[in-house]
Amino acid sequence: MIVFSDLDGTLLDHESYDHHAALPALAALAARAVPVVVATSKTAAEVGPILARLGLDTPAIVENGGGIAWPKAGAADAEPCYGDIRACLDALPGKLKGCFAGFGDMDARRIAALTGLGRADAARAADRAYSEPGLFSGTDAELTAFRRHLAGHGLSAVRGGRFLTISRGVSKAKRMNEVRAMLERRDGRRYHPLVALGDAENDRDMLEAADLGVVVANPAHEPLAELDGEADGRIIRTELPGPMGWNAAIIEILRRLSGPDAEGVS
Repeated sequence: MIVFSDLDGTLLDHESYDHHAALPALAALAARAVPVVVATSKTAAEVGPILARLGLDTPAIVENGGGIAWPKAGAADAEPCYGDIRACLDALPGKLKGCFAGFGDMDARRIAALTGLGRADAARAADRAYSEPGLFSGTDAELTAFRRHLAGHGLSAVRGGRFLTISRGVSKAKRMNEVRAMLERRDGRRYHPLVALGDAENDRDMLEAADLGVVVANPAHEPLAELDGEADGRIIRTELPGPMGWNAAIIEILRRLSGPDAEGVS
């Protein structure tokens, strides 16, 4: 078994960024040598301290799949494209340009106010390589025109828990098997099933691509529309939010996989 998890609103509380409610499940996974892989919109600079706090020695899928970073190994795998994204935004027609404010348009104080992060963490959030989160203030018609402009430059925009994030159309889902292969080479063992947990639209592909998916409740935003796999029970939803829901879901999955008719946890 291998676990892929979003952070904000999932493993971390949406407001406080605290993970302590998930400690029992994290301990249970560690006792079984089940890797936990962070899959987040956060940057590599942000993820390093978070992995240290969580006690994880695993690669991280960063910036919504834009890259894979392994902070302890000092490794990253993709060529940065942030400059291309900012050039595309600079080329927006005048009216549309005023509809979007990205992190590149903000100082650390503004990012901190929007996210609830401390100033140092906000500065790490601005240290981007593969994507640009921001606020879109236009109409639905303007959003359609905005997306059309992005598509002309090979880019797309996906909503997360707080922001609209622009990237080259990569996703967390596309990175899962790459990370699994990295860990299988490192550990000399096979990891199955793939379990994914998330709370927002930018987690949809990851949840649907996993063998088992968990939509973690987040009352801070509209719930995800039904996902492919919910009808047959492959994807479930938690009642509790954030790390409390994460904890309950993982404990239940471990219980099911350890049952007499399961393959077991490996």
